[in-house]
Amino acid sequence: MNFSLKHITAQVISYLFHPGILPTIGVVYILFVVPQVIDISLVFRITGIVFLGTYVGPMFGTILLRWTGIISSIHLVKKEERIYPYLTAAASMLATANFLARNEVPMEVTFSILASAVVVFASTIALPFFKSSAHMAGIAGFIALYLRLFDFYNQGSLLVVIALSFIAGAVAWARVYLKRHTLFELFSGSIIGFSALYLLVSK
Repeated sequence: MNFSLKHITAQVISYLFHPGILPTIGVVYILFVVPQVIDISLVFRITGIVFLGTYVGPMFGTILLRWTGIISSIHLVKKEERIYPYLTAAASMLATANFLARNEVPMEVTFSILASAVVVFASTIALPFFKSSAHMAGIAGFIALYLRLFDFYNQGSLLVVIALSFIAGAVAWARVYLKRHTLFELFSGSIIGFSALYLLVSK
């Protein structure tokens, strides 16, 4: 067990910016930015639905796959073991996006969850060739979301963009330090995450 400061820092960064929680953070930010007046109870309801559909559902699916022996670790270190958890997560996200689309929520919320599903599907398709970084896809996707909303509603600042870029750099360092990804895998994850969110989140 490695208890060095660098190792602990890398682990903390990886957990703080886990890709499973970023869709929920993104939706909270969307609800904060959009100009529509939304009842606070509806905000909690939407956030809860997104959290269940994009984090709890996929996590439960991964735990179930581990319990049945289909995968050897919930950390999904081996790229071939990511296929079933990724497909489970994508299905859960699609179901969540479909549910939200049939209810009165800002369009950006639905499209952000749909984009998250696209990211997972694209990462699954790439698995036979390489293991793109889900962590980098998550943080890059959030940056794309922030820039898109900045463009639509003029809400944001350059300082926040710089801060998010530093966070992305910290996440990249953590994943490399922990030997979870190569630089190419970090780059591919960033491209997939950024492109999907930037293109799909619309006004």
